Amino acid sequence: MKKFLIVMIVLCLSVLNVNAEVQIYEGIDEYYVLGAVENINVARERAHERALRDAREKAGLYIRTFSRMLNTKLVEDEIITLSSGIMRVVESAYEVIPMKDKEGFIIRATVRADIDDNDVEKFLNKDAQELARFVVNEKAILQQEEQQDKKIETLKQEYVQATTAEEKQVIAQQIAEEDKIFLSNLKLREGNKFIDEGDNKSAEKAFSEAIKFNPENALAWDNRGVAYINHKKYTQAIADFDKAIELNPNFYMAYDNCSYAYTELKKYEQAIQYSNKAIELNPKYAIAWNNRGAAKSWLHLMREAIADYDKAIELKPNYIQAYENRSKAHNALGNYEKANEDRQRAEHLKWSNENADKIIDKALSLEERGDFKGALKLLDEATKLYPDNQFILVNRGNIYNNSFRDYEKAIADYNKTIEINPKFSWPYLNRAIACGRLKRWDEAIIDYGRAIELDLNYADAYNGRAWSYCQIGKFEEALIDANKALELKPNEANFFDTRASAYAGLKFYDKAIADMDKAIKILPEGWLYYNRGKIYQLMGDETKAKMDFDTARKLGYRD
Repeated sequence: MKKFLIVMIVLCLSVLNVNAEVQIYEGIDEYYVLGAVENINVARERAHERALRDAREKAGLYIRTFSRMLNTKLVEDEIITLSSGIMRVVESAYEVIPMKDKEGFIIRATVRADIDDNDVEKFLNKDAQELARFVVNEKAILQQEEQQDKKIETLKQEYVQATTAEEKQVIAQQIAEEDKIFLSNLKLREGNKFIDEGDNKSAEKAFSEAIKFNPENALAWDNRGVAYINHKKYTQAIADFDKAIELNPNFYMAYDNCSYAYTELKKYEQAIQYSNKAIELNPKYAIAWNNRGAAKSWLHLMREAIADYDKAIELKPNYIQAYENRSKAHNALGNYEKANEDRQRAEHLKWSNENADKIIDKALSLEERGDFKGALKLLDEATKLYPDNQFILVNRGNIYNNSFRDYEKAIADYNKTIEINPKFSWPYLNRAIACGRLKRWDEAIIDYGRAIELDLNYADAYNGRAWSYCQIGKFEEALIDANKALELKPNEANFFDTRASAYAGLKFYDKAIADMDKAIKILPEGWLYYNRGKIYQLMGDETKAKMDFDTARKLGYRD
């Protein structure tokens, strides 16, 4: 689902609505195969995984931007792990390159993969426990992959340097064992996909195969336990969680998963013991506090349970399940007013999230069909129902800003959005655009700066500030920001257009024309030809200027 339309600025002050639906990424990497000892099929998979890793890293900027749009703060390793979960490979190709100076050959893999913004949001809105499990899994797999890359290269060097057949045989066996660990992790990822799709039977099979390849893979044991829980096989799940803990005594999620299984078996004392250990290992894991509170509630230890729910909510303020559980505990103690408050809070969170999203979807659909009045009316009604929903406000502001040119009303909505959540970077950028349209350039520059403070990789904000600097004659400052914008997003036509304006202001006309040539090559539209014509005019080349103006008119651009 698309939460809102992004407002972007270009030199001709034409504002675009952008709905990023499917992003395509290409990953390329290679793997050196020591032909004498390595399995060619495993080597292909290694090259493929490296290429996928390259694609995931390239997708990181999109994940970061989209998550901030949804008011979700993610750290870097979470961004990379999420890109692994939602990236879908659509094409793979391999190239075998012989080696002239040493034994073996190189397999070069190229993958094309896509990410759908609907999948991004679906993933970010997963149940907290499910999302945490996936992130922990992916982080651990990535760490193992990095360690394996180093180890396998060291083993191959040792093999080449070995002087006896016995030494080579020992090293070859070590490489084969490393291959099993690698294949185990591939099956682990496959099982995670099945869990995500709700296919627990296939997940159980994949995790079992991962365990067969590498019986010491604690993640595989833990994940098979989760699949067992989904089939209500609680006793089998506990056995797997205990095995995961045996292999990794600091595996806090396995302790918490075991606590949940014991609670389902109504063995609440054991559940609390496992929750205690999970909290000891990771006191910031809100789910463990909630699960311990649930076990205590079943033992009628309501005040202790409420203290645990309080901590869970402190760590995760929008934790719906914790509010629901605390409501029941308060109700059991006769604290009916507090119980009602928590119940209403939980219902409001669910209701607001679900219904506000549906309204925004409908409004965006109307806007895409050109029914701006209908979209505005719908969002006006929504603000009465959800006065503190920042996404409704920012969408209404975008309609005022983009479709009705009522910039003051747009700014008022952005002001409310920022008041609700001052850490939300997008409204600052959109408010800056509205201020720019009112020629309040100093205010625009401040807001672009605030957006950049919240997201240091916010390319559109750098570009917008660069354009604003151009309007007040600060071309050197503009050039710095334009360079940064292009460093972050090197294929944006309007970014080259902005930098060309800065170069023209500094009288570096050849560089300005070079940038306009790049912009037109990327996006051959009328307004870009017009802007290049204006630069030719500044250079005194009226012939080339006229040619560009004529082309701009043929393409439908009118000054």
